[in-house]
Amino acid sequence: MTESDNNSNEKRVNKAGAGGQRPFLGLQIPTQSAPKADNILLDPKETEGWFNSLPMANVGETARQVFSTLVEFNRIEIPDLLRAKTVEKFRPPVEYITTNLQKYYVDVGLPLSAKGWKTASLARELQKELAISYKIIVERMISGDSADFDRRLLVIALHRALYYLGQTLLQNALVYSAWPEGIWREINFLYSYASQNSIHLIPVRPDDGKSGVSTTIEDIFKSLMLFASATPHRLRQSHARLLFSHLQDWSRFTTILTQDDGGTSLGRFNVDLWTDSAPMHNSLRTPLPGKRMAVLDVRELLKRLRSDFEEAPWDSRGSLQSGSPVLTRPLLRLLILAWSRPPDRRFVRTRLNFDLQVVAGLHAIHANLQADDQAPYSTTRTALFRLEESDPPNGAPRRKVTWSSGSLENVSLAPLANEFVNDSMFNDSHLTNDRGKTTGSSLKGSGEEAKPPAQEEEAVRHAVKTVNESAGGYCIRWQGDDLPRIKIGELIGVESPTDRRRYGLGVIRWMSQQPDRTLDLGLEV
Repeated sequence: MTESDNNSNEKRVNKAGAGGQRPFLGLQIPTQSAPKADNILLDPKETEGWFNSLPMANVGETARQVFSTLVEFNRIEIPDLLRAKTVEKFRPPVEYITTNLQKYYVDVGLPLSAKGWKTASLARELQKELAISYKIIVERMISGDSADFDRRLLVIALHRALYYLGQTLLQNALVYSAWPEGIWREINFLYSYASQNSIHLIPVRPDDGKSGVSTTIEDIFKSLMLFASATPHRLRQSHARLLFSHLQDWSRFTTILTQDDGGTSLGRFNVDLWTDSAPMHNSLRTPLPGKRMAVLDVRELLKRLRSDFEEAPWDSRGSLQSGSPVLTRPLLRLLILAWSRPPDRRFVRTRLNFDLQVVAGLHAIHANLQADDQAPYSTTRTALFRLEESDPPNGAPRRKVTWSSGSLENVSLAPLANEFVNDSMFNDSHLTNDRGKTTGSSLKGSGEEAKPPAQEEEAVRHAVKTVNESAGGYCIRWQGDDLPRIKIGELIGVESPTDRRRYGLGVIRWMSQQPDRTLDLGLEV
């Protein structure tokens, strides 16, 4: 949405308030203009034909067509019922596109490449545009601009708007960006309006023609409160997705209190429904009485999670066979701690800016510790096998496989979905070498003599700057060229300023993406 759209919307809000009309909720929606007469979005049959003609096998082209059409759809005037029916048809392709795009920015490490960042931004904007479609319906209906006030349509629009605002939160969390400005104000306003009009407990089906558990507006709101209070910037991307997939089930074990009973603050979070603020622990903000504050009680959920903890595995190796990720004890422990006690700082933080030389990963730390005038250590050669074609002499039994030393060099696999990978939006550097040429596949013959292994060089060190420090660690700014990609929980070696062969060890505990796409890392020493 452009700045002019924001200004136009603010003028509409102010005008409505001054004129004594029904007030707007202040949702961020673009200005609509009259469509052209031949616009296909005005004809349901033409719109259906357009959806059926999408090249779903080419995800890049499908994403471009869906996004451009959805942006146009949200900026033209369409009757509410037609808009509601049309936007429902956008939901399946957007879900399909987002699922296929995530492989380019989830579990690949940060900082993202330019193409990876562009892909992540596209996935986020698709969810944002879907939320805008439903917000337009809500604003028109509650302001009296709609011809017929359909209470059922209003409930569905409120429910869907909250759902896709939640999807926008998830996409921001996956790249460790801060919550978008104004998104919590909209989430809080939508829930507040629904609860004040006693429609927040009406069940809504997940989608027409699909089987699934019906949820209410309050269920969605409780799920979003749970997600924000779990501090997803401290979780790996795969764990954040796993958490989000369980929120619908876990929200059934939580309760929004109508008033604060004055009991313990442990396991309770509150949100000010009149502000653009995310939920925070009760001990950090005293809840105000009345309809302005929503207090989420998660104590029953904590009992359930502690029970699940005893039966959960320590690692996710068992999920490799089943194909579905499982909740492990370390992840459940993080969630139990996040939802139990308030986030407190054990050490005083001091704002200091100085340079550090760091290396990322256990292998790089070990290589630098061993590096000296001679080669640090020799790597193990990969043995290749060859099959014997001729019969062995002296009638000896045939040996099916014999081994010879060798190495796999410059081996790459041609991608299966060539149309998708070769798309200009998605071709990434890992598919080509430094000169931009596709890396050829070559496997040395089994009879060739292997070349002597090249001496392993010292791992490249990287200069970073601290933002602040405490007795427990640093906050460092991860920026620059050729920085390695890292994840939550990764080991970082901090070089001693007096001895290049001595390192302090730190673990990445949280990440925060800054507006200029640099990363701030919380490093626990």
